Amino acid sequence: MKRFIVNSKVPQIQLNRLTCMIGTTNIFEKTGIKDVVLKTCYCCSPESNADVKKALIEFEAQSKEALVAALQKIAFPADSIVEVTKVEVNKN
Repeated sequence: MKRFIVNSKVPQIQLNRLTCMIGTTNIFEKTGIKDVVLKTCYCCSPESNADVKKALIEFEAQSKEALVAALQKIAFPADSIVEVTKVEVNKN
């Protein structure tokens, strides 16, 4: 599985890290999406923007295409999707 970060705009009324994780996971289960897993939510932008906040959500999926299809199926607002790559320092 690959990891992806999704940049999303979230209405303030829905702004809650736990709600994001549980709600999205429940929606995936109800719609039969099994190949995409929400790992964590990072909320959010500063308090100055009252109506809409930004959140970063980390997902695991087989591919970006599978993630995009799953998010479209549940009408999840995704502004951008970036694959996470691990950078390691050579200790030699």
